[in-house]
Amino acid sequence: MSALFACFLSASVAAQPASALSQAPAPAATPAPNTDVRMIRMKLSAGDLPSAESILENHLREKGKDADYTLGVAWVARGAALIGDWKAAAAYAKMARQIAEAKLSSSASYESEGEAVYALGTAIEVEAQVLVARGKKREAIQLLDASEKAQEAAHAPYNLRARIWKRRNQIELVGRRAPAFHYDDHLGAEPPTLASLRGRPVVLFFWWESCGDCRSEAATFRRVVEKYAGKGVAFMAPTRYFDKPEERDEEKGRIQKSWTEVYELAGIVPVPISDDGMLRYGVSATPTFVVLDSTGIVRLYSPTRMTEERLSGEIEKLLR
Repeated sequence: MSALFACFLSASVAAQPASALSQAPAPAATPAPNTDVRMIRMKLSAGDLPSAESILENHLREKGKDADYTLGVAWVARGAALIGDWKAAAAYAKMARQIAEAKLSSSASYESEGEAVYALGTAIEVEAQVLVARGKKREAIQLLDASEKAQEAAHAPYNLRARIWKRRNQIELVGRRAPAFHYDDHLGAEPPTLASLRGRPVVLFFWWESCGDCRSEAATFRRVVEKYAGKGVAFMAPTRYFDKPEERDEEKGRIQKSWTEVYELAGIVPVPISDDGMLRYGVSATPTFVVLDSTGIVRLYSPTRMTEERLSGEIEKLLR
């Protein structure tokens, strides 16, 4: 699988609908695409935008503006951005937004129109990328801020809002002071505040107990903790509740079990449970790594998996 196609797959899971922020279930899988949409993604993974556009055009002619067409437009917008065809990216992002906004007319529609939610998130992200590519970073941030406020007011799903924050963070979080966040609950001892950790490099590992990619990073993260905790580096592993409030006790038990048995870091790395932190750090995809220097400035923001070598390299820069 190419790295580009892997990026597509990761993004698809990251952008799917959930219920309102306070009662969001576990992230849903991407609405199952038909053969045409899968072919669009495959062509884009090879950098073949014209073929992807042709498949989308044929789908429209044969099947009309169905749910798969909505997904297809979003994928083509994303694919055009990934290869740097900003004219095409802007055009398809505009198209995706128009389709999505026509379908998302109420809070209930966010639950039933998964393809439209995905398309809207993609449109917002790509529109911001286009502005940055055109040297309009300030306008991109304004667009994302306005979009986040609008989606908050519309009671949009957590993952849609987190996607907006993720793109904003990718544009300007590095080099800025790490945002503080409050937590709703925690495992074990009281987690420290970011302010209290000034004077030490800090590694934040945002995760979800049922996330396969997170579990695959468990051994890597544990080895990095073992290597650097004794050298003055602080580690924290924020997560959030995904189940309904009445199921929180059971969910917390699963989080504790995973942190103890899979990560083997219980009592070693604090685990704040925080909607606020996960949203502000744009955790629409887990894992997400954030590395701060000893003054609290963000030096790495990576909403991806990382190798032990890469993560260690980022920490070593701060210890020199």
